[in-house]
Amino acid sequence: MMNKEDILQATDRGLAVFKHYLPVQFRIGKKFFNPFYKDTKASCNIYYDRTHSVYKMKDFGNEDYSGDCFELVGRLHGLNCKEPKEFVEIMEMINRDLYLGLSVHEAYHVSHSKVPQKNEVVSEEPKEKITRPYTIVQKPFTAAELAF
Repeated sequence: MMNKEDILQATDRGLAVFKHYLPVQFRIGKKFFNPFYKDTKASCNIYYDRTHSVYKMKDFGNEDYSGDCFELVGRLHGLNCKEPKEFVEIMEMINRDLYLGLSVHEAYHVSHSKVPQKNEVVSEEPKEKITRPYTIVQKPFTAAELAF
């Protein structure tokens, strides 16, 4: 079953989706003219959002074009990625247009998250570790640092 994470992994966290749907050459973090409206200043860029581990687009000239790759594809096709059925349609478009080969034959089930009640048991399954573009090295305090 195709889900958001499958598409993000298959497209290098969404960068391939931006490259496919944006009809301009761009470099990460460099400003460019938004090709979807008459942009007078290059105030649009693609950047890596470390908090969410995905690429996003930021357009200071028109906030409607800011967001992740799903929001961009939805905007281009008149769909709202906050609506479950429309979001599934967006994922199917990306899967088809980028030839990802993710399964679309199974029925989709949109689940709504809920807060566990007091007596409800919460699963303690370990979450998948997210790889970061940096490493953390722990080192002991020096004598000077401890004296401070």
